[in-house]
Amino acid sequence: MKQPLIASLVQIDQTLTVGLFSRWCNGRAVLWSTAGQLSDLWFRQSWPQISFPARAIIARPFFRLGLFLFLPGLYLLFWRRLATLVKQRQIDGLICLSWLDKIVLTQPALWLKLPVVWLRLPEESEVKLIAPLNAVYRHQAARVKLISYIPQVDDGQQLTGGISEQRLLPALDQASVSQQADLFDSLADGQREQVESKYFVVGAVVDLDNNQAVEILLRSLKIVLSVIPSVQLVIIGDGPQRKELQWLAKQLDLANLVWFVGRQEPLDKWFRSLDALIELSTTTSRDWYRLLQAMAVGLPIIAPKNRLTTDFLLPGQTAMIVEKPEPEMIAQAVIQLQQDKMLAGRLSWHSRQWIAEFGNLERQLIEFTNYLA
Repeated sequence: MKQPLIASLVQIDQTLTVGLFSRWCNGRAVLWSTAGQLSDLWFRQSWPQISFPARAIIARPFFRLGLFLFLPGLYLLFWRRLATLVKQRQIDGLICLSWLDKIVLTQPALWLKLPVVWLRLPEESEVKLIAPLNAVYRHQAARVKLISYIPQVDDGQQLTGGISEQRLLPALDQASVSQQADLFDSLADGQREQVESKYFVVGAVVDLDNNQAVEILLRSLKIVLSVIPSVQLVIIGDGPQRKELQWLAKQLDLANLVWFVGRQEPLDKWFRSLDALIELSTTTSRDWYRLLQAMAVGLPIIAPKNRLTTDFLLPGQTAMIVEKPEPEMIAQAVIQLQQDKMLAGRLSWHSRQWIAEFGNLERQLIEFTNYLA
């Protein structure tokens, strides 16, 4: 593909694709997308793009039934639009990111004899389609080239279960990981060279619109505190429930041990000041990228079991995996990590090695290019 069309007609998290496409496309691809990370990248670089307005109707319950009923008409509509793009912009291929463009654009592109590639992001594992659309999806999937971040799981739930696809490991753009430590980092590092850190600092990145996640963290801290009096919890994130959650921490007598620091960028500089990271959510592209950032700086990770992250969250090697995100299990993992320095060192070393060997953008770019050949 010399001038592909990259389509994402539904608002999805595009974090995992930005580094890859910024290197692979380099201005030669046309983006057809709703607002998002890729749209921002294309705008900054003045690359060609077409805006596709995200409409609230897409989220309504009856939208998917209506989509199936009007699919023949949509095929004709998008066939005309694609034919115009082929003529005006010399489009010679189609790359689909979201479930909607895979359903409505694939058939028109095949009519125009364009090669079609589907890139399957972690969010697609959560997509539930009505039976008729599911049948359309699977029929189209068998006729295109599939490249997936998602491992095949034989649970009968995946849309492409049983269909051959190429695997692409998530990767981190090392240039995005800040290399300069701030004054706090330098002081902390200097202190650790002389004596062990006074506190065992655990961090978590959470949107503060989810009381349940923060409550799990606070109750975990309460349990850990009985064994590790020096434990501290840093909660990175913001949201409408912040004051309510701060009050909850006070009610649990944890106000002096929990730090709500708001949203912070770059995350990796904060990660360097932590002793462990608790990650309760591992289902989105943004979650995966955050985990890669933690691995790149050698921060030990505690996360719940998830069959979709088994490529990079390796139990006992790159992460401590708990069966369920429950306070008792998380607390036990934190205590074990604090008491077993060799375990913490092993997790840190293996995480860095995994990023260097498998999770670097250069390797991903070569694999992606080979898959398209």
